[in-house]
Amino acid sequence: MSRFTYQELLALVDGDTGLIEILVEEGEIERVGDEVARVDIDRLLVARTLLRDLEITWAGAEVILQLRGALLDARHKIAALERELVAKDR
Repeated sequence: MSRFTYQELLALVDGDTGLIEILVEEGEIERVGDEVARVDIDRLLVARTLLRDLEITWAGAEVILQLRGALLDARHKIAALERELVAKDR
């Protein structure tokens, strides 16, 4: 997670304060003080696309974000296993 000011977050979502409020309420954006937030920028941008551009409800977007995270984790594990196999073959 990276730290951003709220002004930086607003710029990333083209000034959509409603989207920021939803993502704060849902725990996607973690407030750190009055002016700084911690956020996974990739999840923020995917959530923005799902909610605003594709008009998916938060419930649907949340499922997609969870599945996307599980897929990314699986890809990392597969890559690690492949590296182990290559190392053992040497």
